[in-house]
Amino acid sequence: MEGGAYLIRIDPKKLNELLALSDDALWHEIVTVAKQHGFTLPEKTPPHSELEKLRGAVNGGKLNASSALKVIDAYRKSGAGK
Repeated sequence: MEGGAYLIRIDPKKLNELLALSDDALWHEIVTVAKQHGFTLPEKTPPHSELEKLRGAVNGGKLNASSALKVIDAYRKSGAGK
């Protein structure tokens, strides 16, 4: 852990496939994984700018989970997805 950030290594091929998805498809994948782990996220796709922040949480084949979760949590709390 560096500076409070959690880095998760994901298969680089799978990660690149996810990052290349359209905004709607990427959000659908995120919502599906969240549901599998008992979390509920808005079904409505966040604005492109927010998904770009999620894509930006990936660096060198590693996912900065804390950065990604901050973006997702802010969207969830904003109520914009309702």
